[in-house]
Amino acid sequence: MATTILPFLCLGPRTSASADTLIRNHITDVLSIGSQPPSALQGVTYHRLSLSDDTDASIRDVSEEADSIIKSVHEEPGRKILLHCSAAISRSPTIVIAYLMKHHGMNLYNALGFVIQARASVCPNPGFLAQLKEMELELYPTSSLALVELPRRKQDRLGFFADALPPTC
Repeated sequence: MATTILPFLCLGPRTSASADTLIRNHITDVLSIGSQPPSALQGVTYHRLSLSDDTDASIRDVSEEADSIIKSVHEEPGRKILLHCSAAISRSPTIVIAYLMKHHGMNLYNALGFVIQARASVCPNPGFLAQLKEMELELYPTSSLALVELPRRKQDRLGFFADALPPTC
C-alpha cells in the first residue's frame, strides 16, 4: 500500500508499484530505489537508482539524483511520484527523509518523525541514520536527534516521534 507523504509524493513497498495502486493514486512517475517494480504501466515514467540496504552504502549520490527526479515531478502540475524499495522500511524512506530535510526545511527529528507517523514500519538502518545525521549538520547548525539506532518496535518509534512537526509546503 502506498502512503501519501506530500500531495505529490507517495512512499511504499515494491508491491505498491502495481498497476492498480498507480491508477488509484494517480501516480505518473515511479522511482525505484534498489528493487524493480513488479510491472510497467503504459503512461507512467519509471526511474531506478541503485542502493543496497547495507549500513556501509552511501546515500549521498542517490539522494542527489532522487532530489532532481522528485523536483521535476513537483514542478509539473498534475504529476505525482511513488518512491519504493522492497519493503519501504529503510532505503526509500531514507531518500524521502533526506528530501524533506533539504527541500522542506525540516530537521532530522521532524522529517523522520513525520514519515514514521505516516508509515509506522519505517526504520532506516543505523548506517543510513548516521548519514542523515551528518546531512542534518551540513544543513542546520545543530543536531536534533541523539539516537544511533531507532527503536525496533513500531509503537516505540511512534511514541518517540509523537511531537514531530509536519513539513511546511
